[in-house]
Amino acid sequence: MYFYLSKILAPFLNLVNFLIFFIVFLYFLNLRIKKKYIKYLINFLIIIFVSLIFFPIGDKGMFYLEKDYFIQEELNEIDNILVLAGPENPTTSNITSKLNIGDGSERLIASVKIALENPSSKIFFLGGDGKLVKSKFNEADVAKIFYNDVGFDLNRVKFFDNTRNTVENLQAFQNLQNENKSNILITSAFHMKRAMLIAQKLDLEVTPYAVDFRSNLSSLADKKNKFSIINYIQSFHLIKNLSPSNTFFREILGILAFKIFY
Repeated sequence: MYFYLSKILAPFLNLVNFLIFFIVFLYFLNLRIKKKYIKYLINFLIIIFVSLIFFPIGDKGMFYLEKDYFIQEELNEIDNILVLAGPENPTTSNITSKLNIGDGSERLIASVKIALENPSSKIFFLGGDGKLVKSKFNEADVAKIFYNDVGFDLNRVKFFDNTRNTVENLQAFQNLQNENKSNILITSAFHMKRAMLIAQKLDLEVTPYAVDFRSNLSSLADKKNKFSIINYIQSFHLIKNLSPSNTFFREILGILAFKIFY
């Protein structure tokens, strides 16, 4: 039920979608039911929406999700490298017959880096197709193109292409019963909290290896840096502020949903 609810309700798990849908709904409701509290609620939601556009609220949320993984835990000899699917673009890759990976491509790149540093290790690519209507070409197929294009030995990669979300991905690996093995988990930094929560619930011992950091770390790079309104205006972009808000909202809902259903 967790999987199907997450997919059916997906449009409303997007914060911007939710706010716009709700504002439109209340607007038409107000045409039929003239109540002051409806107008107040509409104004309140509009204020939230405008705040998300003009202030880096989403970036602060992303910082919260990622802050525990800025400093990488020291790695010893690695046996298993778990890579969560996500950045792959199956449709475009299939149509163009060329590799297409977007934000989060560091997951695949990091897996090769760590595998080369640990010659006896094996990569486990976890994820096939998370859509309700399956396609013939999925994320695992894109990953195969990537590893082949960079000349990595495909015999060192095991693909799980019948899993649909992070829970099923880690359950599939757990079923292999790799006791006394050193496991590392690679995923985007904003997703790592939820992934580690799931791994702990499954009693799966993994070391987090976060990549694809998306929060603004410029202030950490130099603690003497002070907020500059000029620099902020130069980099101001409506979508740039809204996008991290959507990601943060989805991840928080995902964490809450996992705690409720599992």
